[in-house]
Amino acid sequence: MSSRWEKLLLVLVPFAATLAVAVGLRVGAPDAVRSVVVYGAPSAENELAWQLVAFDEDNRARGPAAGVQLEAVARVGGTTARWEGRTNQDGVAEAQLAIGMADGMRLEVRSGGRLLARGLVHIPAQLDRSLPTPVWMPFARRQGPVVLDVAVLGQRVAPGFPASLWVRATDASTRARLAGVRLEAAPDASLLSALAMRPTTAGGWAEVSATVVGLAASLTLHALSPDGRTGDWEGGLHMSPGAAMVRTRVRWLPDEEPEIEVTAPGTQRIVYVEIDNARSRVWATSLTLEENADGASRARARAPKLSPGLYWAVAAADSMGATKLEQGTTVRPFFVASRDEAAFAFGEDAAECVPPSDSRETSRALPVCLAMTAAAPLPRWVALDGFSLERAKAANARLLGLAIALGAILVAVLLEGTLILRAAASSRARLSAVRALSKRDETIARASGVAVALFVALLGFALFAAFLVRAG
Repeated sequence: MSSRWEKLLLVLVPFAATLAVAVGLRVGAPDAVRSVVVYGAPSAENELAWQLVAFDEDNRARGPAAGVQLEAVARVGGTTARWEGRTNQDGVAEAQLAIGMADGMRLEVRSGGRLLARGLVHIPAQLDRSLPTPVWMPFARRQGPVVLDVAVLGQRVAPGFPASLWVRATDASTRARLAGVRLEAAPDASLLSALAMRPTTAGGWAEVSATVVGLAASLTLHALSPDGRTGDWEGGLHMSPGAAMVRTRVRWLPDEEPEIEVTAPGTQRIVYVEIDNARSRVWATSLTLEENADGASRARARAPKLSPGLYWAVAAADSMGATKLEQGTTVRPFFVASRDEAAFAFGEDAAECVPPSDSRETSRALPVCLAMTAAAPLPRWVALDGFSLERAKAANARLLGLAIALGAILVAVLLEGTLILRAAASSRARLSAVRALSKRDETIARASGVAVALFVALLGFALFAAFLVRAG
């Protein structure tokens, strides 16, 4: 190899090595990825109502992947279930899979031909469940021969929307139910309105429709019995700031599709609705709210036919709101039964969920039974994390990129060292032109020439491989 080419290589080798290192590092750098996280929930025997959340991740920052068409396939043994749908603007899709929940179920989620999540689903042996909040509202003062207790249908009040309060009147000494008691709410800055519909029934119950404003509510009720006895109740109501109002019938027939109407504050655009029972998440969807002339936003949903039992319709502003039943969440219980009398059997309070002796009072007794039911939030878990696949791919890419970069550096070091040795040998030969090269110098010149050719080829292959890996 001529001296001119060797001098040129001494300059070019660092540039080639730097380029190979840069490409190798880019090969190992994380790319923007799209994946799906699947949240499992306790489900019915032959139906999964699970939540799929699609994310775009770039430089470790995640954002929702809106409007993505998804296909989920679940397999248990020889049974296969498919679901297709599109994510909303939060990147959330509610999947209904006609398959039973089983440990070891294989689940796969794709978008077109792109795999977003795949793996075996493992069901936790035990899920921690939060305790339901008490059905009775707390009071600061309660006095008089007429004792009042207050319960909210759904346990929480959404500010700005009418709430259904059920008030029980009993005798202070005997605890007997008092019929014909009239209720009156005292004016309060937190109450927009509060009106008792009718006097208490034979069971001692009366409904008060109240609209509360603000984040905290104070309620004072005065009671007057037919014989002139009085009673006072003063306390607070459990609030759910930012929550929507949920309307549905008290009872639906088993062959009907329950309709749920949601009215939310005007700024809200998406609401997450699900139907739960005491054991499972039965059905779920997300609704796009449409603003009306009155400034509120509304949407309706039709649920599939349900088996007889007690259910809760849950509306939340956040996709995970139903897991805690906290702020921004509203609950509305309802029955599915063939007759009103049959619905009482599904109630949770044996003392209150009893058909009245007067059938004309049944329509008022059913809401009382529902007001005595306490909804417990259903826990969820990460059934499948599509980012685990991407993390494995990223780890392999990092190793490959690191190997390319370090390999290029090693080859460059060896090549530069060899060129320097050849340059030193040539210098000695020029200085000793009067005599022939020694055998040692001849050996060095011959071996270094072969090494230079070899290392130049290796560096070229490393650079070429880096470009191929990056392009692929």
